[in-house]
Amino acid sequence: MTYKIVTLGCKVNSYESSVLEKKLLEAGYNKDDINPTYIFLNTCAVTSTAEKQDRQTLRRLINKFPNSKIVVLGCSAQVNKDDYLSYKNVIKVRGSQNKTTIDDLNIGVKDDVNPSFRSFTYEDSSISKSAYPSKAYLKIQDGCDNFCSYCIVPYARGRSRSRNRESIINEFKNYLDNGIKEIILGGIDVSSFDDNGYSLKDLLKELTSFDGEYRIRVSSIEISRIDEDYIKIFKDNKHLANHFHIPLQSGSTRILKLMNRKYTKEEFLNKVKLIKQILPDVALSSDVITGFPSETIEDFNDTIDVIKKVNFMKIHVFPYSERKGTKAVLLDGSIDKHIRSERLKIVEQLSKENQQNYFNEFKDTQQEILIERIVEDNIYGYSSNYLYLEAKNNNYKIGDLIKVSDFKLIEK
Repeated sequence: MTYKIVTLGCKVNSYESSVLEKKLLEAGYNKDDINPTYIFLNTCAVTSTAEKQDRQTLRRLINKFPNSKIVVLGCSAQVNKDDYLSYKNVIKVRGSQNKTTIDDLNIGVKDDVNPSFRSFTYEDSSISKSAYPSKAYLKIQDGCDNFCSYCIVPYARGRSRSRNRESIINEFKNYLDNGIKEIILGGIDVSSFDDNGYSLKDLLKELTSFDGEYRIRVSSIEISRIDEDYIKIFKDNKHLANHFHIPLQSGSTRILKLMNRKYTKEEFLNKVKLIKQILPDVALSSDVITGFPSETIEDFNDTIDVIKKVNFMKIHVFPYSERKGTKAVLLDGSIDKHIRSERLKIVEQLSKENQQNYFNEFKDTQQEILIERIVEDNIYGYSSNYLYLEAKNNNYKIGDLIKVSDFKLIEK
């Protein structure tokens, strides 16, 4: 038996596809990109555009591999299973529960989507080898209880649930034993991690207690979950990346309320002020949505105001995308897509300026780089504060964690 895995969407999907591959290999399957017996398509549903890509990819796979049996799984399969059940060659449609199960591939149940998304349990699994030579992704949590009005993820991924502490520690140690130097703690809503009272703060304290040369990066954390105790864990801690990714989405309190976010503009700015008091050199990155329903120029200017006051060193910006099944599609005041795009460009330009300004503060300092790529005489990698840097090679190798004083910023 042979297999091929096609993964779309986020890093959590990539991690879960790695778990699936591990199970297939352990069961005696062989990877085959030419004529696979089974194809597993791991789908994304974060936007309508992502789902369009899911269906386009499925059609291409059917045309290219007419004799293969296809299993469609993941977020899009969870919320739109009927779209996939009608395709020929699709033998099974599985959502976000039991998505790495392989012992029932020949059982004739095609619809294998659990409709009770709020009853999902955490599927404890691990991977033995990272997909990257220098860093690794470690999933500690799944699902989301925030129900932001623009987001389908809580319906696709289910309720927030956390991985067992012991399982996390074991996989973390395995990465260290295999020479991994940066481990990214990830999930759908990492900040909600809680294993029977064992919190994210507890986990960070334990993970940073191990000996060795490594650093840990938290993929993303909600501003409402950050308190003084959490921030202080990062102070003078050589194992924690000097970087917080904190989604903003909008700087307008009115729009934030419509988005069902859990903070106001003032609360966000006050929390950032506290972070910078304790960690004055910290890098802050964020996510922003432009053109949310009824967003006025005044609302957008509030977003620009927050970006400038916080001085985010990097911003991932997206135009608002209508998403069937979310509450936001019912809101009045749709913004023209041209305006959404124009506002996006403004934020993108501001992000570039902020990143250059942040880099200028550190260009005469020594920075620690994890080498991810070597091209001729140059090495490339991220610093602790999430700057992608180039420096001269000096008999280094990929995966080395080095300190350099002569480097330059590379846009990525």
